[in-house]
Amino acid sequence: MGESHVFVTKGSLTNFACDAWLLPTDRSYSIRKHWRDAVRGLESAVNDSRDAPFGSKSKLTQPLDSWPVGEPLPVLTAVPYEGISSVDDLIAPLREFVQVAAESSRERSAKGRRDTARPVPLLGIPLFGTGGGGAGFVRGDVIKRLLEEARRAAAEAQVDIALVLRDEKDFAFAQELRKRNGTDWWPSLDPEVRGQAQRLADYALEGKLVPFMGAGVSMSAGAPSWGQLLDGLASEARLSEPDKTSLRKRSNLDQAGILRSIFSERAERGGTSFNQAIASRVDLKRYGLAPTLLATLGSREAITLNYDTLFEMASADAGIPRTVIPDGAQEKNAWLLKLHGSVTNPESIVLTRDDYLGFNVSRNALSALVKATLMTQHLLFVGFGLEDDHFHEILHDVRRALPRTVHEKDGIATALMLSKDPLGERMWSNQLSLVSMGPDASGSTARTLEIFLDYLVAQAADSHSYLLAEGYEHALSNAEQSLRKKLQDLDLQLTSDEKASSGGRRLEAMLAELGASSRIA
Repeated sequence: MGESHVFVTKGSLTNFACDAWLLPTDRSYSIRKHWRDAVRGLESAVNDSRDAPFGSKSKLTQPLDSWPVGEPLPVLTAVPYEGISSVDDLIAPLREFVQVAAESSRERSAKGRRDTARPVPLLGIPLFGTGGGGAGFVRGDVIKRLLEEARRAAAEAQVDIALVLRDEKDFAFAQELRKRNGTDWWPSLDPEVRGQAQRLADYALEGKLVPFMGAGVSMSAGAPSWGQLLDGLASEARLSEPDKTSLRKRSNLDQAGILRSIFSERAERGGTSFNQAIASRVDLKRYGLAPTLLATLGSREAITLNYDTLFEMASADAGIPRTVIPDGAQEKNAWLLKLHGSVTNPESIVLTRDDYLGFNVSRNALSALVKATLMTQHLLFVGFGLEDDHFHEILHDVRRALPRTVHEKDGIATALMLSKDPLGERMWSNQLSLVSMGPDASGSTARTLEIFLDYLVAQAADSHSYLLAEGYEHALSNAEQSLRKKLQDLDLQLTSDEKASSGGRRLEAMLAELGASSRIA
């Protein structure tokens, strides 16, 4: 048994950045329209990968070997051609997928994998077998077995697996299953770190946790760090190696200012503008674990310094579309404040010293939002370093806007850090709770942060929309089955007049939240 973890999130597997993912099919290569429409080039790649033994009992998986190296690898995985007669029918395809996908991911990593910093491959799986496979009537049992078998297979192959779910009921039930076993699903987190996650989950359950995201959040999807972004721009500007070395000796803001002047000269001759060059390097099309887990957390407010649209995409896939401030119209209940601009409007991007000196408009927007909506909230900083000047500026603005009494106890915010920093803890005492993932920053501690977020999301999940829904009954605990039966009986006993009363309407709404249809059968 090796290092492994099974994540659960709500989103779209076709928008998820991973090393390889399970593409459900059968031995006739039948692929549902959803997958064909969502993944460009899929149909032709499947035709190019046809293999006679595929779909027989001796071969249940087929990687699409012609797939671009930098893209998540689809692995065709066959469910029984005649349909599923038992949940056990899904075990063999899943286990073979994990083994083959792990091998393929490691082979492809030598050729330039998307994320070489990650210590183990990340595989994505959907809830398969419940659609065309015919096991939708026992989807609760399917979720339970998939989680159990994914954990075993992941440990044997030394990989991480993300179960990416689209349906709220499936997500709620998967989280409930994991929480039944206490902390068994998160053995790599020590008790102190789990306690910090539970503290944050309590804020989330009260609707008081607000994610504040820095560059580290987007790096889980392959986005560049500040240094990598500037190095890439320097190469695009065709600086000589001596000039690149000289450039790196300057601050990030001054590096950006020099590069902007070079790009401006090129733009006058018809070249790409500085801001457009930035946008092209950070405009990623798939989100990683950090954005999707933070989106799944369900906070109605969020703030970011990132230019990309990964969190917006992840939020939409999680069923929480967001209005983007300052550019978006206030159309949705949830919002995202983008302080440093967006790839959707390259000219809004803030990177140079001159840009930051003109940052007052955004800082005023932050202060206004803090005063209006964050007075009783708790900020969760993710993806920042304590040396980030703008982290200091933002925290100063927040601290100044809030009354002194809010600073007591847990401070005004929590920052998730990759490495332990005793001096930083001393500097930020009574203002900011620092939660470190390990002694030193590395790919392993970045992965620990993802596991921390997975635990936080699970503890903050409070929906029981599966309880009265069809397809989950046999996988419920004894107590849940008893409660389900009593609620069903209560619903059946209500007369039409009772249901039409104000109390009856309230009861019907509650039953609907628990997954009931208009009349439970």
